[in-house]
Amino acid sequence: MGTVDFQQLEEKFFLTLYEPEKTVLTMPASDLLNAENMMRLIDTYSPLIKAKERSTAAVFFISWYAGVCCAMHHMLFRSDAVILDLSLSNLSVQLYAGDQYPLFSFKINETRFRKMPITDRNTWRKKSLDSFYREHVTPLIEVLSQLAQMSAIPLWGQIVNALYAQMEEEWGEASEEESRKTNVFHFQMLMNGIDSSAFGLRKNPFDITLRFIEHPNIPERKIVLKTACCLAYRLDTEFGYCYECPRLKEKDRALMRANAI
Repeated sequence: MGTVDFQQLEEKFFLTLYEPEKTVLTMPASDLLNAENMMRLIDTYSPLIKAKERSTAAVFFISWYAGVCCAMHHMLFRSDAVILDLSLSNLSVQLYAGDQYPLFSFKINETRFRKMPITDRNTWRKKSLDSFYREHVTPLIEVLSQLAQMSAIPLWGQIVNALYAQMEEEWGEASEEESRKTNVFHFQMLMNGIDSSAFGLRKNPFDITLRFIEHPNIPERKIVLKTACCLAYRLDTEFGYCYECPRLKEKDRALMRANAI
C-alpha cells in the first residue's frame, strides 16, 4: 500500500525509522505539550548550541520540526496514494550529537498510513492540513512560545521559511509550466484555504507577500528573503546574520555578495 520514500523523508525532512547513535535525549513528541518536558528539551539543547536565551534554542528547535511540516506537505501534494501519520502521538523527538553540532531527528513510531480519496482530493487535503496544524503544530508552538517568553510569530516564521524554501526547490525541479502552476496552487491552498484559527492567530501566517533579493553569487537569479530571523546571530559564535535574514541591511548584504565573488 505504501508509496512513501523513507530515504527521502530522512535525508530532507529529518524523519526516521531508527534511533541515532550518541543520543543525548529522546522523548515522545506528544510529551512536549507539557511545559516541564519542553523545558527539559530546550534546557538540554541550549548549552549544546551555546544559546544564551531559551528563545534562541526555541527558534532553532522549531526550525528542525519544520521538516515534519514540509514532509506533510510533500506527501499531501506529491504522493498519489497515501500519507504517513505524522501526529505528535506517532513521533519521538531525538536529540543527538552530530560530528560538528547537535542534531534532531523525529522517529516514526509506527508506519501508519492514511489513504487518499480518489475523488474530491483537494477538499480532503484542506481538511488534513487544518487538522495537522490545529491539533499538532499550533499546540506545540503555543507551549514553546510560553516557555521561551516570546511571541509565536517568529516561531511560525521558521516553518514559513522552510515551506517557501521547499516551494522554491520544487519550482526549480519542475520541468513543465503546468507542474509549476500546480505547485503554486498547492501552496496557495495553505495560504488561503486554511482558517487562521487553525494557527491560533488572527491571520494565517503563510498569507504573506514574498520579498525577493539578489542571489549572492548568481546576479541574474532572485531568492526569497526569509520572513523571520533564525536568531543565529545570538549564538556565542561568529556566525552572524544569514544572507537572507530580514534583519540584515542591504549595504551589508551587498558586502556579503562582494566577498562571495
